[in-house]
Amino acid sequence: MFSPEADLFFREPSVPPTLPATFGILYLLRRDATQCLGVNPNTGSKTMPITLWPGAMCILAGVDLLAKFWRGSDKIGQVSQRFKDFLDQYFQPLSSGDKEVIYQLRNSLLHSFGLYSEGKGKVYRFVLSAQHAPLVQFTVPETYQVDLRTLHDQFEKSIAQYQDDLESATALESNFNLMFPKYGSTHYGKAEPIT
Repeated sequence: MFSPEADLFFREPSVPPTLPATFGILYLLRRDATQCLGVNPNTGSKTMPITLWPGAMCILAGVDLLAKFWRGSDKIGQVSQRFKDFLDQYFQPLSSGDKEVIYQLRNSLLHSFGLYSEGKGKVYRFVLSAQHAPLVQFTVPETYQVDLRTLHDQFEKSIAQYQDDLESATALESNFNLMFPKYGSTHYGKAEPIT
């Protein structure tokens, strides 16, 4: 890795945390997403319960986070384009319609903890599944099923691809370094376990 900051940020979520320590935000987010989908991040074994909505929120917030680092920008008013451009770069194959569906799911969950969104004169209603089904399926009018296990798999692949690109592109490294002081890490000072 090109820097200690990147090592911290991209730390594998299967590495158990020890406290006190400084942790990469992406590391913590990935651990939470994994746990929400019913998997122990330390062992990879299945656990209960599965909490789909918080898991989806972690993944979608993670796409937002990575898009900021990839672009080197957190400018207000550019969230939609940044998010969709990151999906376009790292979530292939994905249609433009599916990019919009995933973005609208992000909006519905992160802004109102719901499964309804409106955008560009269109209504989006969502059903979430966790079956390793196709990422986006159009079911009945205005209703989209999004599979969170498939979304999580795509998210993890996007991290690996972005990390590979980051190691070989100076512009991406500069972008990463611009965002890391704002969004890269946090410190846990108490010696109590985190999950």
